[in-house]
Amino acid sequence: MTRKIELSEFKDGLTKKAFTRRDIHKALMAVGVGVLTLPYIRPAAAAPSISIATWEAYSSPDLHKKFTETYGGSPAVQLFADNEEALQRMRAGALPTLAQPGSAVLKRFHDAGLLAPIDVSKLPNYADVFPQLKTLRGMKVGEDVVAVPAAWGNSSVIYRRDLAPEYVENQSWNILWDPKYSGRLAQRDGMDSVTVVAALVLGIADPYNMSDDDLAKIRAKLVEQRPLLRFYWTNETDMQQAMASGEIVAAYGWNSSYSTLKSQGVDVGYMTPKEGRLSWVDVTVRVKGGPGSEEEALAYIDAFISAESGKVLIDKFGYGSPNAKAYAITDTSRLEELGIDNPDKVLQGGRFYEEFAPEVNAKVNAMFEEVKAGI
Repeated sequence: MTRKIELSEFKDGLTKKAFTRRDIHKALMAVGVGVLTLPYIRPAAAAPSISIATWEAYSSPDLHKKFTETYGGSPAVQLFADNEEALQRMRAGALPTLAQPGSAVLKRFHDAGLLAPIDVSKLPNYADVFPQLKTLRGMKVGEDVVAVPAAWGNSSVIYRRDLAPEYVENQSWNILWDPKYSGRLAQRDGMDSVTVVAALVLGIADPYNMSDDDLAKIRAKLVEQRPLLRFYWTNETDMQQAMASGEIVAAYGWNSSYSTLKSQGVDVGYMTPKEGRLSWVDVTVRVKGGPGSEEEALAYIDAFISAESGKVLIDKFGYGSPNAKAYAITDTSRLEELGIDNPDKVLQGGRFYEEFAPEVNAKVNAMFEEVKAGI
């Protein structure tokens, strides 16, 4: 039986962060609300004019303290669960001032007419951003900078070392296809995540521009995996709880989940698979036609890429900061724990997610939905 939650209790739960995104979405869908906008609680007099669409972690006020000090509060926040959701919502007209998608979808944002130029000369902290992040594909359109690196990290296998000890010295994405752990594996519910991982396992060199024959091989590999999975996860917290309890033994995951589970004393490892560890970069973009002042938008971007905010990204969330100076003010043991004590080396060796060719993107999306549905 489902317990009825009073409005006052729901509001209190939001304030205390007692609900997961899945809980909130279920509650909103029950009353016919599909898009969630969460303004931060702030004094009535403090009303920044900008809004931001972002991932849940990046909405933390600790990541833009300088902006808050200057403008008296945080921007209104629209949370999204993945890049596709963010893009489609904006295409439908829900335009924020700023957005923080993954760099791999920048071309699609540009093609949708959503990107406005960013005057980086007005961002004092931009000079300290790693050059290799500034020059990723899609960061500029012509001579205009349209995206500023916000955070980076890895995608790999998080696994229970105590429950799958044979993989401690044999690190491989193949654990996510191991019949021994049938019903105790989890994969992210993301088209790019499942496709690129399957391509690595199969040795497909360029999944972003693959042939129909390669796509058929990936489909077969994902069909093989589906009955072995406990679930496809959309919420990090759900996956972490299942990992901590032993419900699952291994899952696709990010640095942040590994960091959280380690802090809880769970015996987890974060693989450097023999097939390769994936890297991602999230960026901040100005949305063309979005509300608010350019001055505030630039102030927010600059606050987010400061060394101080970078230290929070590393310490609190386990992500890499785009600001090289952040590493000098972060405890060395923390950097070593996350494997980013030499960020230049890690970034140079990263296999960064890229944009799928348009014709491949449509086919992969359709294929993955069919695999999930058992078609």
